[in-house]
Amino acid sequence: MNSSELTPDLTDETHGRRNRLVKPRPHRRLVGIILFTLTVQVFISYALITRVLFPEAQGDPRSAKSPIGNVFLIPELVVNPAGEEARPRYLRCGFGLEVSDQQTLEEIEQRRPQVLDALIRLLSAKRLVELDSPEEIERLRAQIRDQVNSRMIAGEVTNVYLTDFVVQ
Repeated sequence: MNSSELTPDLTDETHGRRNRLVKPRPHRRLVGIILFTLTVQVFISYALITRVLFPEAQGDPRSAKSPIGNVFLIPELVVNPAGEEARPRYLRCGFGLEVSDQQTLEEIEQRRPQVLDALIRLLSAKRLVELDSPEEIERLRAQIRDQVNSRMIAGEVTNVYLTDFVVQ
């Protein structure tokens, strides 16, 4: 056997192996492209969702969750709205009055009759058309807060929550 005959065979095998190792495999390149594309899509989706579709979840102060303070509950109040003589109607509502501190909560509990009187007077003076939109309800909440605060000596009502609101 000639040694030169063996060498070309080994060299061919070696070169063949080298060529196979050096050549990029098409399916690996395709998998890499697909993974890169998916990663880019995930980042783009995240950016669209957080900055375009729901921007209020990031920096809007109204969406910030702050702890609730002391709340004075008025579970149910029923009044007849103004101007409904032809067909008797009633308004049933419940409130939570958030106050600034514990001392204010104690004061508002002592002034419960005055608070209820103010709420009954305010609500019974309203016509139903004055309570049919979100803007009107927001205005009512501000009026309730102002009416109750005008009767307080120390502290204040910081927020009014509607816990029940039914017109019939």
